[in-house]
Amino acid sequence: MISGDRPTHLLSLVSLAGILALLSFALWPVFLTSLGREWGLSNTDIGLVSGAYFFGYLLATPILVGLTDRIDAKLIFLGGCAFGAVGCLGFAQLAHDFWSAASCWALVGAGLAGTYMPGLQILNARLDDAARVRSVPWYTACFGIGTGSSFGLMGVLLAYADWRLAAYLGAGGAMLGAMLVLFLVQPRPVAPLPATKTKRHPLDLRPAFRKPVALGYILAYGTHTYELFAFRTWSFALLVFLASRADGSMGIGAVTTIVSLITVTGMLASLLGARLCLAFGRHRVIALIGGATALVSVIVAFSLDGPVWIAVAGLWIYNGFIMLDSGALTTGTVEAGDAYDRGALLAVHSMIGFGGGALGAPVVGYVLDQAGGASMMGAWFYALLAMGAGSAIVFAVQRHFWRRIG
Repeated sequence: MISGDRPTHLLSLVSLAGILALLSFALWPVFLTSLGREWGLSNTDIGLVSGAYFFGYLLATPILVGLTDRIDAKLIFLGGCAFGAVGCLGFAQLAHDFWSAASCWALVGAGLAGTYMPGLQILNARLDDAARVRSVPWYTACFGIGTGSSFGLMGVLLAYADWRLAAYLGAGGAMLGAMLVLFLVQPRPVAPLPATKTKRHPLDLRPAFRKPVALGYILAYGTHTYELFAFRTWSFALLVFLASRADGSMGIGAVTTIVSLITVTGMLASLLGARLCLAFGRHRVIALIGGATALVSVIVAFSLDGPVWIAVAGLWIYNGFIMLDSGALTTGTVEAGDAYDRGALLAVHSMIGFGGGALGAPVVGYVLDQAGGASMMGAWFYALLAMGAGSAIVFAVQRHFWRRIG
């Protein structure tokens, strides 16, 4: 079994398990257009189903992530895989309208709550401080590999199979990820509580609110995730819309490949952002990234009505800017915590972060409906501006700490 004695092996294994658990991530974003028509859903309804994923994550996080301060995160990861597998199986068997789809999709989101941050806690409990700081950006960047791989697989299934097979494969990925962690990760008891600290309830998340610097990263992560998952949800539909204007030069296969590559290459941007933070200061770099990303969203919104290749390139660049501060924000929260309360900090980090994610897709769906629908170029212009507002808030929050702390 693998332990922290070989940090790179442990990081690779846990990251691979997390990628497999994410296999279902793009099921709804890829199939939302066809299923929305089939089930008679509005763009707002479609966005709310997307938001249900993050709502499930939000409800499960305080329990599943908070408990990692009390029990081995390996056990929580296994439970998260079980939630995800059951949600995918339910989606394949039961989903037929708004409520059934939203309910099953929320359960899949709860599964992510039991795998993403608990996977990070598996690493935190088994690595020393230096290895931990090096590993966090790589682990969070692998989220991009997982989501990109999911977009690639789901796009192929959209073209050649159906959404039920996609849901079954998502369940299989979660179960395979669980098997890797169950049989290959060595158990590890949680760190003992210092003698000067009183024992707290695992759902007591107040430590996060007693650390202003951590809270600053957490609040910025919330608006970052609002933007990131709004983009993740609607980018496939936007590229399909752009492809429809390309006189047949872009088919569904090209769209699938583009979305997958956009998502996977975001990993490189996340790693670059983490390096910049180490070199020039975390608050300063994140603030500048937030301001630049908001500006890029405006530029890309204006580029949509031009040649399709320029619009696609702009969306690719925009995703890269969104991802620049992804790992840096999570690393900031990890660094601000201690071994005995890091689970509480990461629970709040996830709750507020994915609470923002729950809002992103419905807000953009509402904007699309109010601006004329997803078949209107002007509606997509305003949708991108709504996404970019998230980075504008990241800039404001981190600029405050940059000026206050340096």
